[in-house]
Formats: sequence, C-alpha cells, structure tokens
Amino acid sequence: MTGNVYLKGATPAKFEKEPLLKPDFDPAIKVIEKPDGWYLEMAFDKEWSKEQSRQLVTTDLLGKAVVPNQSFENPDGSSLKIDTDYFGQKRDEQNPFPGPFEISKSGTQTIKVWPKVSSASLAH
Repeated sequence: MTGNVYLKGATPAKFEKEPLLKPDFDPAIKVIEKPDGWYLEMAFDKEWSKEQSRQLVTTDLLGKAVVPNQSFENPDGSSLKIDTDYFGQKRDEQNPFPGPFEISKSGTQTIKVWPKVSSASLAH
C-alpha cells in the first residue's frame, strides 16, 4: 500500500507507505442513479499527481499473494501491468494518478462508472 490519497479526515492504514493526506479537502462524493446508469460525482485535484510520485501496479510491485504464495498475473499467465485506467485510458507510466481514473483536470467531475442494463437485454 503506497501513494493513496486520504481526504476529509480519512486516515491511512498502519501499513500504508507515503500516504498523501488532505484532511481539509472535501471531495463531496455522491453516487447518482440516472436513466442510463450509475455515476460517481467527486471533486478531484490534478495536483495530487505532482505532490507525490507513484509506480504503475505490476506483478513485481504486488509481490506474491500470502495464502497461495503465487504472483499476481493476467488470466493467460503473463505478467500484470496496469497501464490503463478504469475506462481503458492510458496511464502516465512515470507517475500514474492515484486511484482508478487518470485525471487531468481539477474540480468536480461526474463519471459514469456503471451502465444500467435493461431487463430486456438480460433476457437474451
């Protein structure tokens, strides 16, 4: 665990290395249901990427899972390298933005995170 951002008084776990603490930053997080899906509304600060450096998540970075003593890998057995974000957007390989989204601007953003599936499409 390293490089996570803790907002509005959230505190890191004791094992967290180099947390970025922003106790006065209120991300005003909301989950919103719209006719076409679920959205995350949250305030971001693009400066989080500059205030601390991070590495891409890879097989080597993750090490081995405790119980099976095995490395993390892709389904085909190849090494893991998370170089795209939640939406498939290319991550900054030198210093990826913290979290699942590669953010390039500050302010409140509304991000569609889950499409709504109609019951008709489930029947097929």
